[in-house]
Amino acid sequence: MDKKGRTMSDRTIGILGLGIFGSSVLEALAKHDMNIIAIDDHEERINQFEPVLARGVVGDITDEELLLSAGIDTCDTVVVATGENLESSVLAVMHCKSLGVPTVIAKVKSHTAKKVLEKIGADAVISPEFEMGRSLAQTILFHNSVDVFQLDKNVSIVEMKIPQSWTDKSLSQLDLRGRYNLNVLGFRAYENAPLDVQFGPNDLLQADAYIMAVINNQHLDTLAELSE
Repeated sequence: MDKKGRTMSDRTIGILGLGIFGSSVLEALAKHDMNIIAIDDHEERINQFEPVLARGVVGDITDEELLLSAGIDTCDTVVVATGENLESSVLAVMHCKSLGVPTVIAKVKSHTAKKVLEKIGADAVISPEFEMGRSLAQTILFHNSVDVFQLDKNVSIVEMKIPQSWTDKSLSQLDLRGRYNLNVLGFRAYENAPLDVQFGPNDLLQADAYIMAVINNQHLDTLAELSE
């Protein structure tokens, strides 16, 4: 199936390493109906998340054969979440790219490691400490009303409760793409409700609804006015 025009539940994400960072990513993605493949060398970590995993494998993330047998080659995006050991991260990134994974995101702890992983083909390299600082700034900016999940350095997924001024208006009336650079993925009727991706331009937004959308990171600041 072509990867364009799919629902979020059609997308498969791989997470290599279930430490604090990898577990946090997994928990956040699991709330959004993603198919998740996780690999970690600690069985108890895999068992902990088994209910929300499409597949959980106990093993070495630097073993290319293991990655292949786990289905990592079917992933749209893989997060290499073990930043403590640069050699392991390098091998994991190289194997993922060799298996044809379109987007590989890696965690690092230093600027030197960032440069190394970028050179070998990582599509995005992040430092949790840096991202935590940016996330705190966004929380302050948006008054806790907008959840931001950064996919890479250019694009994020945002989820937020619709402003009162949007109630009983349609997408065509609001022109969210033109005004805020929001490309709508779906709606929730209320907080934590199932994501509804079957919507039309003339459907009216209801009070207490939540919107999920993709946005270019350069336009994130435009959402601040919605939370004021």
